Amino acid sequence: MEYQIPVELGLQCLEEVLHCLRQHRVPMFFPIEFRYVKADDIWLSPFYQRDSVSISIHQFYKQDYHVIFNLVELIFQKYQGRPHWGKLHSMHAASLRDLYPRWGEFMALRQQLDPQKKMAESLLKTTVFG
Repeated sequence: MEYQIPVELGLQCLEEVLHCLRQHRVPMFFPIEFRYVKADDIWLSPFYQRDSVSISIHQFYKQDYHVIFNLVELIFQKYQGRPHWGKLHSMHAASLRDLYPRWGEFMALRQQLDPQKKMAESLLKTTVFG
């Protein structure tokens, strides 16, 4: 799981994530990744029009990730986090729409270019278009 947090909230978010994981004594094998990324102008980029920090949480594939992800995802969302499109998250169109200023324009363009949603696989159909 990876979320992009506005840069001015990044350290506060990380501190809350760390506190939460310690408090719940979550067993973790992988380190937490934290990096700065400059803003861009791509409509559905997690970095659209805002400098951000990326915070990544990983879990060993033989361990259940649900406990960790359920705990930290609420924190990421509290800090206006935008999920990494290629990693696990539970957000859907209704909540994603509020995070991306050009969401409506993107969906209109997508409808124009692919009205039957032939280019949408099952995950996109449930999270983005659903």
